[in-house]
Amino acid sequence: MSTDYRGLFEGWEIAVAKKLVGEFRSHWKSLQREGFEDLLQDCLIHWYRVREAFDPARETSHRTFMVSVVRNKLMDIVREHESDKRKVTYLSIPIDEPVGGAEDAPFVMDAIDEHRATETGVATEHSNRDARIDIAKAIAQLTPAQQRLCRLLGEEGLSIQQASERLGIPRSSLYDEIKRIRKIFTDFGLSDYLRS
Repeated sequence: MSTDYRGLFEGWEIAVAKKLVGEFRSHWKSLQREGFEDLLQDCLIHWYRVREAFDPARETSHRTFMVSVVRNKLMDIVREHESDKRKVTYLSIPIDEPVGGAEDAPFVMDAIDEHRATETGVATEHSNRDARIDIAKAIAQLTPAQQRLCRLLGEEGLSIQQASERLGIPRSSLYDEIKRIRKIFTDFGLSDYLRS
């Protein structure tokens, strides 16, 4: 689905933005997950807001000014993605380690469960700890290839297409494998934990 920008932008403006978005998406891994049309729209909206600032006395051409504006916008998006990635890495703590490092200390996941139970005043029948045990049992039923597929799609966040390319397996075969994985998780009562 392509948005019609005619009337708001001249053809050369759309062409410049498309070219730059394409170049940035092919170069920056963090932009590859963003949709082309979404990035194009962000850039064109930004250009629409600032294009009146063009000063022919300072700039060499309208096109050069636009290239600079769109590149800066795309770099801002890249920096934002990289910053978000660093925040997640910095704020991440392993949930299977003892709090405070002492061997007899409760694990982080246990402390979280206790906190949730205290906050809500309700201890769920199927607590997070129980779910983790069931998930571990379900994962143990998976073949090594299925476990690797789960890691690629879950932990690494790859798309089916990217996983297919990395594994050298047709997408249709991966979809069949995902159906088998879903059945195993459903048999363990874990269908709520599966992505749609």
